[in-house]
Amino acid sequence: SSGINAEYGGATILDLHTGAVSKGTKFADVRLLAKSQGIEELFTYDELKLYRTIKNRIKVELEKKWKIAPGKLTLTQPTFFSRMTGKPPATVHDEYWHIHTDTEQYERFHYTTLLYLNTYKRDFEGGRFMFDTPRYNNTVHPKAGRVSMFTSGIENPHHVERVITGVRYAITIPFTCDPNYGISDPQS
Repeated sequence: SSGINAEYGGATILDLHTGAVSKGTKFADVRLLAKSQGIEELFTYDELKLYRTIKNRIKVELEKKWKIAPGKLTLTQPTFFSRMTGKPPATVHDEYWHIHTDTEQYERFHYTTLLYLNTYKRDFEGGRFMFDTPRYNNTVHPKAGRVSMFTSGIENPHHVERVITGVRYAITIPFTCDPNYGISDPQS
């Protein structure tokens, strides 16, 4: 598990729009780091095209599930990759295992979607996504390619179980119904 934040524990987050990446107790601009290594673009045209295709498919499914008129949902920020390990956290923000709702952290979120990039029990132990409500307790077992979607408010408190071994990867793609919070797709 090499990489920019490999020596630190808990979670590493890469914001696809700003290029901010968590690095211990601080954030670094991964775009500046890449340019210092002679890398002009973080993502290729084809990678961004794939991201847009996936994001649009997820958006259509959200619209169907919650009967939202086409064009009412827009991408909001932050949209990010997450890398979670069992290493001790560097900051309280690395403690991803606490129960929370997404609107506590990101008031712009109306709908949260997660695309899992690897698989529970094959690539990592722990790291399951747990909904914590008085009515039910549902567990999502991450599987590469699986999408989880839910409303982001107080009706869906949740947490991620601590990763025990391996590394868990996912991408969070949030949406809003408020055009003031809408953003365009990430650029290179």
